[in-house]
Amino acid sequence: MVIWTPRAHADLKAIHDRIRNDAPINARRVTQKILDKAAGLQDFPGTHKSVPEARTDDLHEVSASTWRIIYHPRNNNIYIIAVVHKRQRLEEERLQH
Repeated sequence: MVIWTPRAHADLKAIHDRIRNDAPINARRVTQKILDKAAGLQDFPGTHKSVPEARTDDLHEVSASTWRIIYHPRNNNIYIIAVVHKRQRLEEERLQH
């Protein structure tokens, strides 16, 4: 099961709102692409590259367009920790799970 943390939900909403200001139709497409990519994570949990900013190997990331979906596979679940732009370097506190 894919579980979105409150922080990841807030990230997704912020992405949608930011894009919607310039391109309302595109905002829905980008958001849906991120949701679809996250939903597919339970098929191959933990097989994506590790998050370079993390001090642990149990956080992984997968790309959806120009966005990084940061996740943690645990107990047969996938916890979505954050969604950030590929150019953004994550602060360590955002990686706490």
